[in-house]
Amino acid sequence: MASSTLTLGRVLFRLRSLTPVPVLALCVWVLWRSRAEPGPGGADVDFAFDLLGLTLAIAGQVLRFYVLGRVPEGTSGQNLSIQASTLNTTGPYAYVRNPLYVGNLGIVLGLCFIAHQPWVYALALGFFFGEYFFIIRAEEDFLRSKFGAAFDEFCEVVPRWVPRLTPATKGSLRAGGFDWRRALKKEINPFSAWSLGAIGLWAWESAARGTLSTGWLAGFVSAGAMVLVSLLVVKAWKKGWLFS
Repeated sequence: MASSTLTLGRVLFRLRSLTPVPVLALCVWVLWRSRAEPGPGGADVDFAFDLLGLTLAIAGQVLRFYVLGRVPEGTSGQNLSIQASTLNTTGPYAYVRNPLYVGNLGIVLGLCFIAHQPWVYALALGFFFGEYFFIIRAEEDFLRSKFGAAFDEFCEVVPRWVPRLTPATKGSLRAGGFDWRRALKKEINPFSAWSLGAIGLWAWESAARGTLSTGWLAGFVSAGAMVLVSLLVVKAWKKGWLFS
């Protein structure tokens, strides 16, 4: 594989928390320019896509939460550099090689559905698959160099993106079972970011179209407040200020 592809993949992996920012800013500008006009299909289809998008984003977040509660430390892309203390092949990895990225796709696609604007689909999904094309190849090169034939055998039976219907291997990644504390601490930031974004986008669309009733406004404000309170509580817990 070309060294330039792998080098770019490693750089994108290290900067993956920052690279979406300019794309997100561009999507916000596109939506602002659209003046919240309903996307393809009109207002009724747009509302159905809002509900579908929220469902997809929640499903993606649930998958990420599940994966991070099952894997051991030092794996599953939670660091600034590509590393793996073990080769994950059981649990969610028995169905798909990149379950965290499948969860990310659910969140991104869900937000795109809520926006329901053709240019947002093109920008967000084009960036998503473009970035992960390089990141995944850099990760696979690392895993192949470290685990050799075991990783090649894993790749032969477990797909990269589309999950299997049945597990390729049996077993649990974490001897102690599901660690919900680890998952909660890892996921509170991304959950807060996308959920506040979804709430804000939906509220802005409703306000711009003149359909934001008092009841919906109260619902949006309450949902946003719940997310912020959850973020603050978990942050305080992580720092040992609560429940110590």
